[in-house]
Amino acid sequence: MPEGQGAPALRRQAAGDPVRQMMRAHGELLAGAVDEWEIAAGLEARGVTDGDARRLRQPDVFGLAAELLARAPRTVARLDGGPNRTERALLPRRTGLRHALPGAAAAVFPALRSPVLGAGLAVFVAVTAWAALRKGPLAVPRGGGAPWAYALLAYALYGPQAVTALSGRGPFDPAAQVPSFAALTLGLVPAACWAHWLAVRSRAQLAPSHSLADYADAVRPRLAVALAGHAAALAALLALLTPGGPLAGPAALGLLLFAARLLSGHGEPLPALAALRGAALAETCTLAVAPLGLPLPGTAPEALACGAAFLFLLPPTFRALSRPAPHHP
Repeated sequence: MPEGQGAPALRRQAAGDPVRQMMRAHGELLAGAVDEWEIAAGLEARGVTDGDARRLRQPDVFGLAAELLARAPRTVARLDGGPNRTERALLPRRTGLRHALPGAAAAVFPALRSPVLGAGLAVFVAVTAWAALRKGPLAVPRGGGAPWAYALLAYALYGPQAVTALSGRGPFDPAAQVPSFAALTLGLVPAACWAHWLAVRSRAQLAPSHSLADYADAVRPRLAVALAGHAAALAALLALLTPGGPLAGPAALGLLLFAARLLSGHGEPLPALAALRGAALAETCTLAVAPLGLPLPGTAPEALACGAAFLFLLPPTFRALSRPAPHHP
C-alpha cells in the first residue's frame, strides 16, 4: 500500500471509535482524574448512563471509565489500593467539638435567670451554629436554605409558646422550649457523625461496584441507616432533656434539617430549599391563625409542617445520594 493511502483509513477508523470520541469530549475530566472511579462519577454527573455506555460497546459506566483510563495519557496516575482507602470513618475530633459547642451552650440556657445573659447566650448559640455549618459534613453551599433553617429553629424555640399565648390557652413562657431546643442543637454532633460516615462509606463503595444500579443498591440501605440512626439519636436526646415532653415536633424538625443538609451539601440545593421554605411558611401561617382560637396544640404545627417537608425530601434525597457523582471528593 502506498504510504499516503493508509492515513485516511486510519483517520476514518479513529473518527468511528466512540471511546476516542468520548475521550475528546471529556478530556478535561480525564486530565484531572486519578482512577476509574473518579472518571465514573464525573461521567455520571455529566449525564452518561449505563445505556449510553452499552451503546459504546462497554458493559456500563464503570467499564467505560476503566476503558477511558486505560487509553488516557500516562500522566493520569492510578491510585494504588482503591479510592479513599485511608479515609477515616470517624468524625475528626476538631469537627466534632465545633458541632458540640452550640448544643453545650444551649444546654446551660435554663440556668441563666438574667434576660441579658440569656439573650447573649442565644446570640452565641446562633453564631456558633452558623460557624459549625459552614464547613465539614453538614456544610451547605452559599445561597442555600440557611435563613429558612434559622426561621425553623426560631419557631422551635418560641413558636409553640407563642401559639399557646395567641390562642388564649396560657401565658407566653420563653424558656419552656429551651430543653428541646438544646436537644436539637446537641443533635448536630450525631448528624455530623452520620453524614461523615455516609460520605466515607459511599465513596468507598465506588471500588466494588460494577454498575450504577449496583452502586445505588449498595448506598440506599446506608442512607436509610444514617437517617434512622439520626432519628434514634434525636429521640434519645429529647427523652433525656425533655422527659415526658412532646417528641414529634422537634424530632421532625431535626430530621428535616438533616435531610436538607445532606441533599444541599451533595449538590442538590433546590429541593432542600423548597422543603425548608415550605415548612417555615406553614409555621408562619399557624402563628397568623392562632388568634382565631383554633384548637392547635403548641407543637402540632411544627410536627405537621416539618414532618410533611421531610417526607417531601425523602424521594429526591434517596435519588440524588444513591448516585456516585454527589459523593465525588
